[in-house]
Amino acid sequence: MQISIIIPTHNRSKIVNKTIQNTLNVLQDKNIEFEIIVVNDGEEKVYYEDKRVNIVKNQKKGVASARNYGVSLSKYENLLFFDDEMLLNDQSIEILFDFFNSYKKDQFCLNIDWIYPDNLINLCKANNFGRYLIKIDYISMKGRFCGKYWKPKDEFELPMLSSTFLAISKKNFYKVGGYNELYPFAGFEDYDFALRVKNAGIKTLLNTKITIYHNEEDRLDINDWMARRYREGVTRAKFVKLNNDNQFLIKHKFLKRKIYELVYLKRNLIIKITKYLDHKCFDFLTFLIFKILTGAYTWKGYKDEIQKN
Repeated sequence: MQISIIIPTHNRSKIVNKTIQNTLNVLQDKNIEFEIIVVNDGEEKVYYEDKRVNIVKNQKKGVASARNYGVSLSKYENLLFFDDEMLLNDQSIEILFDFFNSYKKDQFCLNIDWIYPDNLINLCKANNFGRYLIKIDYISMKGRFCGKYWKPKDEFELPMLSSTFLAISKKNFYKVGGYNELYPFAGFEDYDFALRVKNAGIKTLLNTKITIYHNEEDRLDINDWMARRYREGVTRAKFVKLNNDNQFLIKHKFLKRKIYELVYLKRNLIIKITKYLDHKCFDFLTFLIFKILTGAYTWKGYKDEIQKN
């Protein structure tokens, strides 16, 4: 099997180096001809000395353009996108073998199930924000992405996809037209891509027979997490503007808008208060606060983008 692995990264040099090393360890001694293309979209320098690893600076900005740029440099017909914190295992390579060496690659793209590793789950249990992530099941693909479609230990079709770990042929990637580079951040660029995949007659498979690890060890900080909710709000608004799709309009009533605006204005103080309430007996309260903060950050990102000319 020949495969081009494309990993976009943004200011996470320590994390992506772990991911590169893990990928090389898993692929060694396998009957695979591969290349790893790391597309650096941030200011931090990324360095890894291995002839099979090509680290390039993104010519534009944003994860969508980073993925497209990686494809433009790739040598092989089989493409594997995954985020800079994904840790493969031997079983995932076997699934890729099955996918790319069968009829499936002409008709489908492929996702594989993921979950936080045990050490991260234990870290989450140690503080109220981490316990909140467990409560909303942000620590698994099932909870974050497609719970209502879930089938354990199976391979089945999905009406959506995730680029967190996505296998697709280059032929189908170009048939779809690649990722829309008008999206400045990660978020709805996946939904946009999924729609075009579906319209091109390509179906998405999710394999839950095996699980890989999602190593977000540097993203358990509440400020970083909320900043990503802001960016998701921006990409949601961008999707609404680009596609004139009213199903993703946010139409909060006046009072809710004002509450969110006040919460966002006082966000630093509110977050500081939750750190003084870091005991399980206060979880009912801090979980509610985190939920309101999430709404406030998302609304702020959405509103800022909508109001742009």
